[in-house]
Amino acid sequence: MDTMKSDSKMKINLISYAVLVTFLFGSVLSGFAETRIFIKEYSYQASELDSKVSSRTIALEQVKRLLLEELGTYLQSYTEVKNFEINKDTVTALTGGIVQVKVIEEKWDGDTYWLKAQITADPKNVAKSIEVLKKDRQKSKELEQIRQKADTALKEIERLKKDLAASSAKKSRTQLYNRTVETLTTLEQTKKVYFVASKYSNKYHKPTCKWAQKIKPRNLITFSSGSEARRKGYHPCKVCKPSLY
Repeated sequence: MDTMKSDSKMKINLISYAVLVTFLFGSVLSGFAETRIFIKEYSYQASELDSKVSSRTIALEQVKRLLLEELGTYLQSYTEVKNFEINKDTVTALTGGIVQVKVIEEKWDGDTYWLKAQITADPKNVAKSIEVLKKDRQKSKELEQIRQKADTALKEIERLKKDLAASSAKKSRTQLYNRTVETLTTLEQTKKVYFVASKYSNKYHKPTCKWAQKIKPRNLITFSSGSEARRKGYHPCKVCKPSLY
């Protein structure tokens, strides 16, 4: 009799344990359910004007564009972005100031630069960040202008490559070409928006922080780094814990 009770108790314990494991596992999965990974590849065929450095810069710019366009298209269908009343190009431009592109593989054979990169993003968090950025009209305008300048730089790069054969001033054209390529790197470095704050507070936040959502548009300011925020007298939020750097 005691053996039967012991077996029965063991079965109940095992069932309870299985239910608990299933619940915990399901909770973990649900926590990651919204995270999506976007992966793109790009191959750049180097011209006579290109070096390894310029080839990588152009390939990286192009693969980032492919990733941001795919993410932008996805966000346009996402519930929390549908009511933004902004077009796809604007969504893409703002997203470029929020997400990080990670190069996961690259190759250079002297003629072609190949890149494989990814964006890992939670659409809900990106949507919240876009909502915050929308409040800062000046920053939103800057990000759109950066995208337009990058478009112009890429067109100029193509024009210079086509005109090379018809030009005898190769040295000066190469210098102009390199300066135009460098523009892409400069634009990329200036478009990131990492943290936000209110003019009437001494705390800075991640754009997805619940306190960032409460900042009124006229009071919103942005920082490209934690260091910049701290230099201006702001302290990291204890809720979202933004980086110090």
